[in-house]
Parts: sequence; structure tokens; C-alpha cells
Amino acid sequence: MSMQQPGTRFESGSAVAAGHAARATPEATLLSLQGVEKVYRTQRIETVALSNVNVEIAAGEFISIMGPSGSGKSTLLHIIGLLDAPTNGTVMLAGEPVSSWGDTRLARLRNQQIGFVFQTFHLIADLDVLDNVELPLIYRDVSAASRREQAKAALERVGLSARLHHFPSQLSGGQQQRVAIARAIVGNPRLLLADEPTGNLDSRMGEEIMEILHRLNQEAGATIVMVTHDQRWADSTGRILRLFDGRQVA
Repeated sequence: MSMQQPGTRFESGSAVAAGHAARATPEATLLSLQGVEKVYRTQRIETVALSNVNVEIAAGEFISIMGPSGSGKSTLLHIIGLLDAPTNGTVMLAGEPVSSWGDTRLARLRNQQIGFVFQTFHLIADLDVLDNVELPLIYRDVSAASRREQAKAALERVGLSARLHHFPSQLSGGQQQRVAIARAIVGNPRLLLADEPTGNLDSRMGEEIMEILHRLNQEAGATIVMVTHDQRWADSTGRILRLFDGRQVA
């Protein structure tokens, strides 16, 4: 399985820190946020989660987002992943503002072009590893045989070919996160978003997950945006975006 190579269009379709000086060369701007603000309002209070965030992400980049709890990291990741819309400002994909897109187009793009990896894995306990990885393909026009083939290839990439028919409860935390990564990349996304992917893992398992992410970036050309609290993992990426109280500080 090979992920799509970076380009100008957004179409359907420790040891770590020391060993990743040579990264995928960023190319054209894939995603741009201009003056992005996110405000949550209730009857009694208004909370500014993000204020005047300006970011350009080039195809092939590996970027970390850092900041203290409550600084807006996950909110920003949700906006980048088209799971949420900004209150103000512009989000553009390949030069086109997404505010003009309807819900159907946004949902299709999320399914076909964006992969999500979460801290808590979000695997379905009643499905085995292979079925969990196949899930994103069910919502596309992909035959059952092709789904199986692609899911097996994704699991081979993350080193879990021997665990196809195990259930999540039979796996370690690191193995479950590798299944989650396989599920995120099974559809060959252009953009991979990871929210604290090593947060529930010990240092050895965390390093294994980071090695996988770096291989996806370097060898497959995936654009990766990762939220992390760990300075070691952030330092191994190409660029760090820092937030404080919803504001971009670096």
C-alpha cells in the first residue's frame, strides 16, 4: 500500500528525534488557516478557544502542536480536520475556502482524504483487528475483497500482520494504537491528524508509534499534524506550533 504523494491539489484519494533529520520535502500549501477564531457561547458565558490563528501547512510536512491544557490544541486540530468550523476566519484547502462546501462534500472529504488517530484508540471492542481497519472503506464504493486487501496491507505497514483476528482486548496499548493508525491510513489519506497518539503509552511504545508516523511522512509523503505534550516527540518533527490561551505564540 502506498499513500498518495504530496502535490498541489487536495483530491479524493530519542532514537526518533535523532533519526529523522531528513524528512519529506514540503511542497505546495495544502491547508491554510487565516485569522481563525473559535468562540463557544452559552446563555451565561462566552469562551474564546482560539483567537487569530494563522497557519500554512505544506504538503509533506510533519507539524507538532504544543501548549498547556486548555490552550486550544484539540480545537485547532478539529478545525484542521473539518470536524468543526471556525466562528471567524478562513480555512482553505488547496486554495479553496471550505466555508462554501456543503455537509455532504465535507463528510466525503474527511472520509477519503483525512485520517484521524486519537489518544484513546476508539477501536470497536466487538470487531477484530481486520474489521476495525476496514471500517472507513465501508462508506466508499469499495468491494469486500478490496477492503480486506487494503486493510491487510495497512496492518502490514504497522507490523500487525500476525494479529488480524485478535480483538482489541487481546492487544497491548501500543498494538491498539498501531491498529488505530492502520485504520487511519487504510484509505490513503493526504492528511493524517494525531491527537496525543503516544499519550497513553509508555516511552518504548511511544517511540514505536513515532517511528511509524515518521515512516508514513518520509516514505509515503503523508502530511501529518500531531498534538503532543511531549517535547521529545515535538522536537523530532519539522515544525512546532505553540498555543497559549487560544493564541498562537510561536
